[in-house]
Amino acid sequence: MSGPIPSDPQHDHWDVIVVGTGMGGGTIGYELARLGRRVLFVEKGRLLHGRHRRPDEPDPLMDPTQDVRLRTGRWPLPLEGTTSFGDVRFHAPLGCSSAGSTGLYGSQLERFRPSDFRPRANFPDVAEADLPEEWPVSHAEMVPYYRRAEALYRVCGTPDPLDSDLDAPLREPPPLSPRDRALHDAFRGLGLHPYRSHVGFAYRNPCFECADICPVQCKSDAGDCAVVPALEKHGASILPECEVLGLRSDGARVTGVVARHDGRELTLRSDAVALAAGAFMTPVLMLKSASKRFPDGLGNRSGAVGRNLMLHTSDFLTVDPGEAHSSDGPKKALALNDFYFDEGVKLGTLQSAGLPIEPPFILAYLRYAEERDPKRWRALTSRFLPMAARITSRLFGRASLFATIVEDLPYAENRIVADPSAPNGMRFAFRYTEELMARNQRFRKRVADVLSPMSRVRVVTWGRNNINYGHVCGTCRFGNDPETSVLDRHNRVHDLDNLYVVDASFFPSSSGTNPSLTVAANALRVAGSLHEALG
Repeated sequence: MSGPIPSDPQHDHWDVIVVGTGMGGGTIGYELARLGRRVLFVEKGRLLHGRHRRPDEPDPLMDPTQDVRLRTGRWPLPLEGTTSFGDVRFHAPLGCSSAGSTGLYGSQLERFRPSDFRPRANFPDVAEADLPEEWPVSHAEMVPYYRRAEALYRVCGTPDPLDSDLDAPLREPPPLSPRDRALHDAFRGLGLHPYRSHVGFAYRNPCFECADICPVQCKSDAGDCAVVPALEKHGASILPECEVLGLRSDGARVTGVVARHDGRELTLRSDAVALAAGAFMTPVLMLKSASKRFPDGLGNRSGAVGRNLMLHTSDFLTVDPGEAHSSDGPKKALALNDFYFDEGVKLGTLQSAGLPIEPPFILAYLRYAEERDPKRWRALTSRFLPMAARITSRLFGRASLFATIVEDLPYAENRIVADPSAPNGMRFAFRYTEELMARNQRFRKRVADVLSPMSRVRVVTWGRNNINYGHVCGTCRFGNDPETSVLDRHNRVHDLDNLYVVDASFFPSSSGTNPSLTVAANALRVAGSLHEALG
């Protein structure tokens, strides 16, 4: 990689500045650079991809200092907020590097279903939820971009029998383990429709299905699939370890990106700006960028910037086939959408969790759960956690671990609030509704009831708090009405000619499956609109 970091960035002028290098930012930056645009990525974290890859870093769970977290591609500061379960302060599963949060994600890359683009019809009795009748774009419009995103991120798997696309460019997955083959066949025997999970792994031997930045470029994260190709092949530039402080505007356009880099403040200029700092941080930048034209925050005429925060909920369940089988094979193996709707009630996806039921992984999960909900876990001292991990491994060792994903609905009071006194300059508020609780309970019971003839199902999530902080979305929703949305159908901020948002903030509803592929597909779509708008 030769010269991707500009030596004097504030004296250059770019076609597009992309803030953030995760799934949305990395993808749109790659596509715009491929189309010939002069692109500058601005990234708070370090450049950890390409020849700058740094394997064998320390364990951030054992040494959670800001430096270690940044060296391992993690967001350095804890989140603060209030949920129905009390005040929280914890390190969320957010990335901070040249792959954003995709450096840490499980690489599950599933499409939304056609019904997800018509959200109000799915929840006709939840009047208080701020659900639109439909997205500004349809599922049919998104299909070509889903296919392109699947090709770019090297997705492998088999078609979902309940929503198959014969032209999907899926790569062939490796054989199932004997245990998961037995489960697959048993699911089929029950009349269910399992398929091979859609994941971005090359499965090089050995493949650990990394939940960290992969040291051998086996995992399809935004750094390896988009940012590095944009830098190496298409002439893009990157400014790592650069924190964006705010945006300047003249009332109609963004005129500068104010950032801190190498200990000094500078202003970067471009014809257009694409925000992709994540659904927690993008609204903070807009709220902090208030002006005379936008006294309540940049592009906040609707008052919707930061509102309608959605997080998904997820439970872990063990499925024991009743006899021992070898687990040698891919861990992110199976998914099924038979529970997406249950007698008209929308539930969500059931998929392999991708985690082995082994003490190190169980211990890591228990420590994360203790940090995000200390009141619930205060009885478990640090001394007891390793013992709990060993006991859990022995109890469930022959089972396969699955996870549910349940759609969280948008509510205006669930929101991001700018707070200069808090870490990251923000706090969040999230009310866990009784309606959401009921759907989670129904999902758990339905899975246990349906699978009970062939296996033993146990819910291993402890307590009522099963918020999935890795699937944050919805804080700068797009829509056709400027009075109720932040962005138009091209993800351009209403009232600003050159500001776009391409992370999961744009979601007006959250669906019941992983958001990453939809973020990537939409970024490819928006790249075409932005390229055309630049002329």
